Amino acid sequence: MASGRTEWVMTALGILSAGAIPVGVYPTSSPAEVRQLVGHSEAIAMVVGDVADVAKVAAIASELPALRAVISFDDAPSGLPEMVVSRTWVDLRETGRAHDAANPALFDQRLAGGDIDQPAALFYTSGSTGAPKGVVHTHRTLQYSVLGSAVLNPELTTTRRDSLSFLGLSHVAPALSGVYAPIMTRSVVTFCRIDQLSEALRGVRPAGIVWPPRLHEKLLSVALAALKQTPAPFQKSYENAMEVAREVAAARRRGDAVPAELQARYDQAQQQVFLPLRAKLGVDRVNVAWTSSGAMTPEVQALWQMWGVDLRELYGTTETCGWVLGQWDRAFPSPGTVGKAMPDPRFAIKTSSEGELLVKGPLLFRGYWNNPEATADVMDGEWYRTGDLVEIDASGEVKLIGRAKDIIVTSGGKTISPQPIEVRLKANPLIEEAVVVGDGRNYLTVLIWPTETAGRLDSDALHQGLQAWIDKLNADLARPLQLKDFRIAPRALSPGAGELTSKGTIRRPAVLKSFSALVDEMYSAAEHNEFADQARLQG
Repeated sequence: MASGRTEWVMTALGILSAGAIPVGVYPTSSPAEVRQLVGHSEAIAMVVGDVADVAKVAAIASELPALRAVISFDDAPSGLPEMVVSRTWVDLRETGRAHDAANPALFDQRLAGGDIDQPAALFYTSGSTGAPKGVVHTHRTLQYSVLGSAVLNPELTTTRRDSLSFLGLSHVAPALSGVYAPIMTRSVVTFCRIDQLSEALRGVRPAGIVWPPRLHEKLLSVALAALKQTPAPFQKSYENAMEVAREVAAARRRGDAVPAELQARYDQAQQQVFLPLRAKLGVDRVNVAWTSSGAMTPEVQALWQMWGVDLRELYGTTETCGWVLGQWDRAFPSPGTVGKAMPDPRFAIKTSSEGELLVKGPLLFRGYWNNPEATADVMDGEWYRTGDLVEIDASGEVKLIGRAKDIIVTSGGKTISPQPIEVRLKANPLIEEAVVVGDGRNYLTVLIWPTETAGRLDSDALHQGLQAWIDKLNADLARPLQLKDFRIAPRALSPGAGELTSKGTIRRPAVLKSFSALVDEMYSAAEHNEFADQARLQG
């Protein structure tokens, strides 16, 4: 349990070398979440980052009977029960060196006794539909996941490619790119904290990026803000370059070849405007970038492409470990799809009769840890049921259209079940109905329908009462689950408008469409309006 750092990688590989299974715990997890994951995984040792992490473990260690040791990367652990061994990471390495010197054949013996189908990683789901589930991946499935990455980026196997890692390595995508892919490829990873990202980008100038959509948006916002501070002649040059870039983008969307004269003007715009602009951000070496873990705003994808970054979408889940869909077959794809199945006959996709995406392939997980019932629920023979509703066109392109269950995926890639939050909201006598909003957004908000009791209050009193209740609720919620704003709906939900089923069940997509203006009020529309104004995708 620590932020991404070199020691995290070395520890994970040491655990694997001992024939054990590394389990990542997100460093911002609450003590209750840590207790649940450590207890459920039956972990016997914890390696933690700093004093705050040690304190979090010390508070729950007595409730974890399997826990035998706590090792800290930084300061010596303290406050732990007597039966739990406390060590620093430096102490552990010194002990390991002495043990290796005394037993020089042990490592080779461990290696020879290993098996490619042994569990090699345990990734926990977000717990959006119940308690988090431990997803078991083996050495074999991890290798196929890395090979899938190499299919998307063939140069990974032959050419050094620098990347940055600043997200927690307990999640699949950062672990795949930051821990496992470098073993089999020429990927070189630099670790930093999220608050160091700007400086690290300029220092490393990565050639490869796989980020959640929100980070692509934030970097774009930084660039556009910096652009406004540049001298007037450069801003004029930028405006001229964007006119050329929009023409090129339009030709690409139509599937037309870009005329030679237009391509020459675009190449000049790249050299004189877009590359210098990207260099100030540290992304001038990025030619192809990827996004996953959430919905990408079309205008964001289009604008990066106009600036010369071939931004493409990927699709995968914790259960697939890697990406099973991607825009791998063409450059500068039009926004709107998450690509096609991998170009390997062992990878396959299809839809169920309900339109749910089913996938199979050699990178599929081997089941949920100690939960065969949950495993059976998501498997249909060899096929994994993703829970996502899709449309697949004649060329094999996949478009996400919804979810089989009500799940919110924020633009930061956090998967959230809105129902538990809505149930807690409706415990207040002022709230008849509540719909939590946040799919593709960077925080959660809520639409509220007041009760008859609430209707007898004046507007100020009602708002104060609702705000007080939301504040109280937020105090008990993890930060990604907290509600940042709310709006009171001006009318009741209507079956005629498609907002309710005949049984009175809320149809979330219809509600969000009907009350889209209220939803937009709760988010900063200025940023996305600027993206859209720059990209000008209309028509």
